[in-house]
Amino acid sequence: MQASKNHSFLRRSPLAYVVVPLAFVLVSTALVFIVGRTVLTPYQALLGWFFSTTEVAQPRDLLDDAATVINGGTVEEPETQPETLPLSSVTYPSEGDRYATITISGTNVDAPVYYGDTNKILNAGVGTYKDDARVGIPGEGKTILLAGHNNTFFNDLQHAEAGATVTITTHYGVYTYEVTGTEILDYQDETAYDFTRTDENLILYTCYPFDALGFTPNRFFVYAKYVSGPVLDANS
Repeated sequence: MQASKNHSFLRRSPLAYVVVPLAFVLVSTALVFIVGRTVLTPYQALLGWFFSTTEVAQPRDLLDDAATVINGGTVEEPETQPETLPLSSVTYPSEGDRYATITISGTNVDAPVYYGDTNKILNAGVGTYKDDARVGIPGEGKTILLAGHNNTFFNDLQHAEAGATVTITTHYGVYTYEVTGTEILDYQDETAYDFTRTDENLILYTCYPFDALGFTPNRFFVYAKYVSGPVLDANS
């Protein structure tokens, strides 16, 4: 019995059993590639970030690093430190870096100071406001704005009195400030600070009242004037 003419090509070529399935696979693969590329293209950046092996910069402990090289383990005392330091010679802190400690005479305040004031930072110590070009760190001749939680690191700020000495020991020098007064103000009251001042001054603040938990609209401010510490010279 002869095969039908309509199917004679299959009978004549055994390769048909290989060529047809192979062609089907190739076409299907091409379609999957085209469709998949179209769908995934918008997410390539996200996928690249997710699977990236690049390490994210970790916060540094500048104070601890400095203590290993300055005077055999301690930051220089006020009587031996220089009056001026080139700003370029100082490792400027990045967000999350611990760069100082703070103490206030007549109180139990004794805490680490970090650069930045995120919730994570304030849970670890005192934070430095940094989101304005007119504020800075000790020695820059600007307003220094430090924040701390009222139920932890700045709880005893309530006992700071006029005339008290605030000591901030940084990784590049020791700074002292004299408390000039305190105020209780609304957190939105812009008279609480003046970032246009050209003299170095220190402002410490925390939530008020001191026994309050959660958000409160009032803040307790402590104001202090610069007394001593190396001036950071941006021009040298």
